[in-house]
Amino acid sequence: MSSAKDEVLLLFGGTWSERDVSIKSAAQVRTYLEAAGFRVRLVRWDETGWISLDSEGLEAAGESHQPWELLSTYSSDGGEVVFNCLHGGPGEDGTVSAWLDMFKLAYTGAGVVGGAVSACKITFRQRVKGMGFKVPQAAVIHEDYWSKNMDQVLERLSSAFSAPWVVKDPYGGSSDGVKVVDNKSQLQEAVSETLKLQPMVLVEQYLVGQEFSIPCLSMRQGAQPQILQPVEICLPPGVPFDRQVKDNGKYIDPESRKLCALDYRCPPDIDSNLQLELARAVKQIHMELDLGTCSRTDLILTDEDFYFLETNTCPGMTERSLVPYSARESGLEGAELVRRMVEGAIAQHLKRWSGGAGGR
Repeated sequence: MSSAKDEVLLLFGGTWSERDVSIKSAAQVRTYLEAAGFRVRLVRWDETGWISLDSEGLEAAGESHQPWELLSTYSSDGGEVVFNCLHGGPGEDGTVSAWLDMFKLAYTGAGVVGGAVSACKITFRQRVKGMGFKVPQAAVIHEDYWSKNMDQVLERLSSAFSAPWVVKDPYGGSSDGVKVVDNKSQLQEAVSETLKLQPMVLVEQYLVGQEFSIPCLSMRQGAQPQILQPVEICLPPGVPFDRQVKDNGKYIDPESRKLCALDYRCPPDIDSNLQLELARAVKQIHMELDLGTCSRTDLILTDEDFYFLETNTCPGMTERSLVPYSARESGLEGAELVRRMVEGAIAQHLKRWSGGAGGR
């Protein structure tokens, strides 16, 4: 397999909440790939199946196929690399990775195990904590127990760690379903709403500090992963970096009640030794959890220490997304970024299948 392969299958869409972000990411990635000299084959995941598109728009109509039909055709045509722009859901939790492994196709994103571990915030917390890193104090609430012991759970939570609390869908991506609540009534409502979507919910202690997102890029075979410039997300205390803030680039200031523009700082204004320590930690997490071609790990730096929140193995690639922004500040324009991601996909593929390792 050669890193100069001139065709890439761009997979995007999906039938879950992050479909619109996926389409926006795919539009930008397509531009980057073509600028890097690749021919792009478009495949969109719709309710009716996978749609193979011509060179027209990403939302054009097309004939529906079963996934394995298109993957088999692509593989038999000599295709080798899939650029996965499916954010969240089966696109990021290892499901699609397993399908691609069946046809021995290289792909961006994580493998089956890395995807499964990183897609669940609860599992990610457990693994990172086991590596010796800190995570916010938290509780996991299961639907059955909540329905029978709601008052008891609320009392235990309020005594375990004080408000405010952060309520999260364990499988939510693009900051979907993140709520910061200040009292028991809000906590009860947020937990109940999340449990309508998932069988369990994650409730974390709200930490005051600087929030960072740090991308890590796997390189060609034999090279160490590259840590890109950290991005500081500049929001006032109490304002979550949720889907609405991400999409609109604006937030309501809790004191003035005015609409303010979201600001990022890259590179951040932090001590160089601390930045090196964060880079080493993120690289260790990326490698030990086998997070694939590109991960973006989020953390909070408080007065005491840094705490890991979550990681994304199919991070957003829109004009406003943090990975392309960080890459530019690290000296990588979009075309070079995706070229390296394709090279990383090929390297991960060779590693995955060398010695009969299978779709790890």
